[in-house]
Parts: sequence; structure tokens; C-alpha cells
Amino acid sequence: MVADDDPVTQVMLSRFLEKQGWRAMTVNDGESAVSAFDDEIPDMVLMDAKMPQMDGFEACRRIKQRPDARQTPVLMITGLNDDQSVDRAYEAGAVDFITKPIRWAILRNRMNYLLKMIEAERQLHLTASVFDNTSEGIVVTDAKGVVELVNPAFERITGYRLEEAVGHNISLLQSGRHDENFYARMWGALLEEGKWAGEIWNRRKNGEIYPEWANITAIKSPNEKINQYVAVFSDLTTIKESEENLLYIAGHDALTDLPNRLLFQERLAQGMRDASEHKRLLAVLVIDLDRFKVINETLGHDVGDNLLAAVSERLRDIMPPLATLARLGGDEFGVIAPQMRDSGEAAKLSHDILNVLSRAVIVGEMELYIGGSIGITVAPIDGDDPQQLMKNAEAAMYHAKQSGRNNFQFYRQELNTASVSRMVLEAGLRNAVDRQEFLLHYQPQMCLKRDKLIGVEALVRWMHPERGMVSPGEFIPLAEETGLVVPMGQWALVTACNQAVAWRNAGFPPIRVAVNLSGIQFKLPDFVDMVTRVVRMTGIEPACLELELTESIAMGDVEETLAKLKTLADLGVKLAIDDFGTGFSSLSYLKRFPIHTLKIDQSFVRPCTENSEEAAIVRSFVGLAHSLNLSVIAEGVETEAQREFLRGEACDEIQGYFYSRPLSSDALTDFLRAERDADKN
Repeated sequence: MVADDDPVTQVMLSRFLEKQGWRAMTVNDGESAVSAFDDEIPDMVLMDAKMPQMDGFEACRRIKQRPDARQTPVLMITGLNDDQSVDRAYEAGAVDFITKPIRWAILRNRMNYLLKMIEAERQLHLTASVFDNTSEGIVVTDAKGVVELVNPAFERITGYRLEEAVGHNISLLQSGRHDENFYARMWGALLEEGKWAGEIWNRRKNGEIYPEWANITAIKSPNEKINQYVAVFSDLTTIKESEENLLYIAGHDALTDLPNRLLFQERLAQGMRDASEHKRLLAVLVIDLDRFKVINETLGHDVGDNLLAAVSERLRDIMPPLATLARLGGDEFGVIAPQMRDSGEAAKLSHDILNVLSRAVIVGEMELYIGGSIGITVAPIDGDDPQQLMKNAEAAMYHAKQSGRNNFQFYRQELNTASVSRMVLEAGLRNAVDRQEFLLHYQPQMCLKRDKLIGVEALVRWMHPERGMVSPGEFIPLAEETGLVVPMGQWALVTACNQAVAWRNAGFPPIRVAVNLSGIQFKLPDFVDMVTRVVRMTGIEPACLELELTESIAMGDVEETLAKLKTLADLGVKLAIDDFGTGFSSLSYLKRFPIHTLKIDQSFVRPCTENSEEAAIVRSFVGLAHSLNLSVIAEGVETEAQREFLRGEACDEIQGYFYSRPLSSDALTDFLRAERDADKN
């Protein structure tokens, strides 16, 4: 900007500036010069000292009072050359003084010099702004590491104020977490390469140790001598905490807050290395909760989750100090017990676990009872590889389940053979429906008043192409566990209904056929629709189909269960409670649900003639059923004494080996034919 009241001078200065590549703006007096700054901040001002209204000295002073103009240089151009005028110009804030007549070469060089100074000043201002406002700490030391300057971020991160740090060696931040070799490597890099970068742990003024990422650079003189060091560092505390949180989440179960399978395997590998190094034993326990699946599928996942959380707290309370308890998935837990003196300690821990699992767990208003099957392996006896040790522990756990559950078993070599057999069995089971390897046997259900067959229970059998007949106790639990019970159950329902229709078409009296239901089947959203389709497709009289439900199914989601059972009852299908007395026996569901029959479990029937208490239980079951207008079937009748006892207690029907073991469809046809022929005679 050119501020001069002489038009000739204005023109000459404007042309001069344009030749130098500048854009010139002109004003006629000092007041206009000050006002012009409201519209645009010029890079430089050429100001005449003597102007009307407001002279150049006052205009310069007012311009320099503006915060946005403090970096704009003002060069005074005037015919005044006395000392007083020169002093006034510099006191007003001018950076230089040129007298008239103007010597253009001097003006050009002074302006260029001022421009360089302006740029350097701006860069310095920018650097200072960055230094003061950056979030990263900055510290400058001399060649010996004595602090010369720090920025505000350094003060915030370390807690040391500028005056507390300056003059002290940078070693005042040392945390003690790094050894001499660490610092030797760092200083060696600075001396040889002039820079070092890495993670370092330092100590704040309050004593807290914190991690930081530091970049240190050596500042050298022209002769390559190190004069100073500049360190720029970032506080990594928040990042480290986030990393630790992510690692914790990745290694822990969200429901129980226990280590998960991933972390369990890492600790097992480390534990086995330690055991090998110190010649100690290490035990691994794999715990599977008995009856959890039934509770989870019938009472709902919320109840199951609450049960798992409660069980994990109980197990946590009895763990030895150095042990790791983990949730491996579902209802399976794992324990790593290091520094075992002998296998007896692992057995004692297993006893303690079974004891806490045997106590009732209160979830809401329900008392739930579970148990545990525990497999134990001991390293290095049962394996020196983590994967092998876990495989062996799981094999031992499956052996515990097959041994009646609620017990623990140590690993033995032959269990691996059993584990492989189980996998082979599962593979065969998956193809059994398609290969038509399943068949149904039918056990007669006899009316006690007439000693006549009134119905049959359809029981699934598996004729394996290589093993022959597979025990139901072997493949039914496996089908439940793998979900294969769904297609198997649907096949059984269709086959049983078709057979009942075939007997009717053969001229036999209508026979009621009972089909067992799985809890998994019953919970399927389309279960009722599936039953309805089968009834219509096969043409069976609905009253000739009886569906047997366990008490655990009935105790699931009560409203959902009630709705399904009412729909089935409205269809005309009969409903029975199987194995009554072995589960969550409750009068409330017997009253609400449209049940037709109670089946007394064989565990009560078999001792009823030898044990007065068991006899009283059976008597009470029969009385309860009749009071609710339900019929009663007793299972497992094997002797005449049992039959007569039940007849005397007014039991309606019985089934068991006393009359007949389960029969093939052809054999049952012969049974019906013989009974019909006997009636004719």
C-alpha cells in the first residue's frame, strides 16, 4: 500500500512497484491508510510522514495497534531527515526510513530484504505456534542432555513445569524399566545416525510410569558437531489401555468374564513349558455340565445364561491360587492346575467341583439342578503337546458322561479308540435316514382291566450296515447332541402313523401308537404344522396318535408350550407325559395343559413290590392322575407281582417285558393276529 498525498509520488511509487511484480493500492492520507486495513491487509506499507488530517507517524502507530497488522512492515518515505523525525518513525513502529528524493535501487533492495525478514518472521511465528500448541511433547537439550526448552504439551504429559525442567538432565524422566543396554543402544544410534525412534517408558513428576513413542533428532553445526537434541514424543497411555482392553475382550468370555478357549490354550502352552522346565505335573480338567442342554432348550436361553454365570462364580470360588478356569464354549469349562504333586490333587479338585455343581442353583423363582462330567489328563504323563492333552481330556470327559454322568474320569489310552468310534458313529448317523437304516419296533401297551392290547409305543432302532443293531442308549444321546434327532424324529412320526393306518386297513381294531418327542423338535416354530401335515398325509385318525413329552419339555416357555399343546389337542391328537416323576414335576402344568396320560417311569415301577416307599410313590402318582381325570401307564413291568400290584392300585395300562419286549412291525402284526384269534375262540 502507498500512502502519500502527492499524486506524482503516488504514480511514481505505483509504477516502480508494478515493475517489481507487486500490486499497488494507494491512499491520500493517514486516516485512509488506517481504514484500508479493514478491507485488506497489505504485505507492506510505504508511508509518507507529512500528510493532511493524520500524518504518517500517527497512522503507523494506529496500524501497529491492530493485532492483524503487527507483522506488516511499515517503511517511512519522507523529505524529513532530521534525527527527531527518524526517532518518531521507529517509535511509531516503522521498520525503516527512506528520505526523498527516492533512490530506487536502495528502495528495491531494502524492500527485498524486508520481504525476506517478513517470511523468516512468519516461519518463526508458525514454528512457535506449532511448538506451543501441538499435542506432542517437545523438549530441547544441549549435547549433554541438559534441558534447555520444553513446550506446554511436555508440561502436561510429564507434570514438570518449564522452570522445573530447564537446567536438569533429561534423565529426570527415567522410569527404571529399561536397563543400561537399552540406553546404550539409543545413544549409540543418536551419535552414529543422528536420530532414534522407539517406544520408551518414562516417569511423570507424580511418580506414574507411562509409555511414550519418541523421535529424537540431533541438531548439528556446520562442522557436524552435535549442539542440541530435539525430542518429540506422544503419550501412549490411552492407546496401551485400548490395546489391553481389546486383548482382554479377545481372550475372555463375555457372559462369565472367564478366559475363553483362545486364552486357555495360550496359558496351557505356557503352563506346559513351565512344568517341563521345573519337572512338575500339570493337570487339565474338562468339565461338561449335565442336563444343561435340556434346561437351556426348555426354559430358554436367558435362564441358561444366568445358570452359566452362577456356575462360573461357584467354580471360581474353589479354584486353587495358580489355576486357570475358562469357559471353553457352550456348557463346557476347562481348568489348568499347575504344580500338582500327584494326580490325587486333581481328583480332590474334581470332587470339590462336583460338590458345588450338585447344589441347587436359584434362577429367578426356580431351583435348577445340574451336575458335571469331568475328564482329567496329567502332563507329561498323558501327553507333552497342548492339543493332544486337550483331546485326551475331552475323551476322558466323554467317558465320564457314558459312565453315568456326575463323575470324573482320568484319561486312559483306550479312550482315544472310544473317541474315534464316537466320531465314526456320528458320521454314520448323519446318513442313516437317507440310507433307510432306521426302523421302528413297537412295544405293546396293555389294558389291565381286559388284558388286551390297547396301544403301542414306537421305538427307533438303528441297523448299522457294519455294526448291526446299535443300542438306543448309544445313538439317541448322540442324535440329541448333534441335532440329528429332528430328521430322525420326523421319520419316526411318519413311519409310525403309516404303520397304524396299515394295521387298520388290515382289519385290526384301531391301535393307538405313541411317538416320543425331543425337546429340540418341540421347540421348532413349525412343529405343530409338521404334525398336522403328517396326520393329514398319512390318514391316521388323530385319536390314534399319542405324542409323548418329557416333563422338561412341558416346563419350557409355558405360554408357548400351552399354545402348541392346545392346537394339537384341538386336532384330536393325544398327549402324554413320559417318565413322570423324574424331572420338574409340577401340578400347575398338569392342570393347565391338555394332557391325557401320565407314564410312570420304570425306575419307580421295578422296585414297587419290594420297597414300600417306592410303592407309596407309585400309588400317589396313580391317585394324582385319576384326580385330574388322566389315565396312567406304568413302564418297565417285568413280573406278575408288579402287574398285580398295579392292577390293585387301579393303574389303567402297563407296558414292559412281562407282556412283550419291543417287536418289529411284522412281529407286532403276528401279536395282533394271535390276540384276534384268541378272541374268536
